[in-house]
Amino acid sequence: MPLHRQVQILAGQGVNLDRATLALWVKRVAWWLTPLYDLQLRKIHGYPRIFCDETRAPVLEKGRKRVRIHQFWAHAVDDRPWNGPASPAVAYIFAKSRGHREIKSQLANYQGVVQVDAYSAYTALAKAGRSPGPIKLAFCMAHARRQFTDVYKKTQSAVARDAIERFAKIYAIEAEIRGTSAAYRCQVRQAKTVPLVSDLKVALEAALTEISSKSALAK
Repeated sequence: MPLHRQVQILAGQGVNLDRATLALWVKRVAWWLTPLYDLQLRKIHGYPRIFCDETRAPVLEKGRKRVRIHQFWAHAVDDRPWNGPASPAVAYIFAKSRGHREIKSQLANYQGVVQVDAYSAYTALAKAGRSPGPIKLAFCMAHARRQFTDVYKKTQSAVARDAIERFAKIYAIEAEIRGTSAAYRCQVRQAKTVPLVSDLKVALEAALTEISSKSALAK
């Protein structure tokens, strides 16, 4: 809750505090928590696979009527569904930008797999000569499926519906093997999922030849 709002609430209870006093308290708490925060982030970056995502953080600066759009970048791990080594943890990095240079600096010392959406700032990390380290990207299938869902809601496209149904079959396989060993999951995916994904690729490439290249579905 913004400090000025807290000051108003406290004043209504007969407690009069200057906002600068609350700001000082927050600053002191942040100082005490910084070592724990740094440890948390180092711990997360010590695992072979992490998640990264960013979200808008509107900030109203003193003397400015309009907010500036900054970002909260989340770095997270959670290997519980697949019996991996990482316990659930997340650390947030506040930044004034969501550009390539920002995420490159955040992952400057990281080596491993980064699971992300298809935002270009991430894809630039894995390009030859531009990565801060040996980073491999893993894209989230939910983001791909979401695009087809949006198209289907707007247009009732048969192609989009077919893609969604194919994704559902892949999801069903994942539900069956969740929590099993990595070796078993790999075995099942090679046997059952690979054919589904291959067929999906063929179907989508065939559809591209029959629809407008400027349509949302083609994108």
